[in-house]
Amino acid sequence: MTMPVIMHKAVKYAVRRDRVTEELRTFFLKNMGCARKVWNLYTDFLYQALESAGYTGGDVPEDLQKLKLPEVSSLKEKYAYLKEADSLALANVKLNFAEAWKRFCGQPDHSSYTKRAKRRADSGTEPLSFRGLTGMPGFHAKARGYFSYTTNCQYPADSNSLKNPTIRLEQGSLILPKRGKKPPVSLVLHRPLPESWVIKNATVTMDADGRFFVSLGCEYTLEMDISLREAALADDASVIPGLRFLGLDYSNPNFYVDSEGRKANCPKSYRKSEEKSARLQRKLSRMVKGSSNYQKMQKRIAQLHGKIRNQRKDFVCKEAAKLASEYDVVAVEDIDLRAMAQALHLAKNLNDNGFGMFRSRLSHKLEEKGSVLVKVNRGFASTQTCHCCGHVMKDNDHLGLAVREWDCPVCGTHHDRDMNAAINIREEGKRVFLSYYREWIAKNQLSRDRAQKRSAGRRRKKAA
Repeated sequence: MTMPVIMHKAVKYAVRRDRVTEELRTFFLKNMGCARKVWNLYTDFLYQALESAGYTGGDVPEDLQKLKLPEVSSLKEKYAYLKEADSLALANVKLNFAEAWKRFCGQPDHSSYTKRAKRRADSGTEPLSFRGLTGMPGFHAKARGYFSYTTNCQYPADSNSLKNPTIRLEQGSLILPKRGKKPPVSLVLHRPLPESWVIKNATVTMDADGRFFVSLGCEYTLEMDISLREAALADDASVIPGLRFLGLDYSNPNFYVDSEGRKANCPKSYRKSEEKSARLQRKLSRMVKGSSNYQKMQKRIAQLHGKIRNQRKDFVCKEAAKLASEYDVVAVEDIDLRAMAQALHLAKNLNDNGFGMFRSRLSHKLEEKGSVLVKVNRGFASTQTCHCCGHVMKDNDHLGLAVREWDCPVCGTHHDRDMNAAINIREEGKRVFLSYYREWIAKNQLSRDRAQKRSAGRRRKKAA
């Protein structure tokens, strides 16, 4: 049973380097700089309001939670150069800042500080204050690489068709707002955009080595198979035997080990380039800071890290697409990757393999297929449980990370630690699949309803 479902997806294209004129580069940097300026003005406005209210931490007072930000038009009166930027880009900055402040107010903890704030307090550079609270919106510094802006696509109000939008692709080039009659932006169209897809917004970014990219946020209708969705809502367990399940156990050296005994064998892109990166960093440290050679070396280092990032992304995307095409449901353990990255012996490999990105990609691929990525509770004893007899090893049985194989004291089965955990995760995924899918559908619908309410509120405000 299929049903048309509205989906959203972003497609990222690179701007042709040989077609980036000085005028186009100035246009991009001007919009990015104005967007960064507006964000910093809102940040300064927020900090002044918090200082005036005497806020130092803890729960945010209700009047501050509903703090009204100044309109972008008032900022343009004070800073005339903001009028040269795309107005929709600046409006998006205000929406994003308001969302960031709302997200901070909704946090359960308003007393923990970032590591950077603690280091500065320990060194005597800056005392602890509300500015260093975890999740607090902060200033965007040009030196820290905040080079991006987002603009929206608008369609003629007097027509029901989707013709002549302000953002569109024409013969391999991109038309952007505020460009006027200037030449369009030439893109590297590695994959053409389907004609049925509707462009909603465009985000222009610049990476560390000066390359520009455009990410097009699109909306399209997908004929999705909703058989599993209907079975989950009806609690129909008869579909379980016909589904292809796979369990994945995170493995620091191998990326993952699945319930069929296969290992992903992550290429470890950073590890392979670590020696070259260290050599370039040593050369950089011997150069005069700010000199021409210093800047050239910085660009070489940025290019190397860009290559590492692309290698990691390529592996993750291909691996996620392969598993989504072969299996109906994939179960993984809901491990806290951010907490694991704090461990000295695990952090570098964990940040190198991109397992969090892999889970996100796999979840999206399965969602397009009409399924869902099942995240098994991290408290489930997948490693200590024998998948043959169900015996659970106790804490004093010394199954530490160094123990890669063990024998069950009840049935005598010899287990590979990771494969045994993957099998247990697969079986637990089978058990909770229907209930997990129902909860996922409810949360997804709630977020859609909230988005529709926000959109309707903005339309009412605009009409007024």
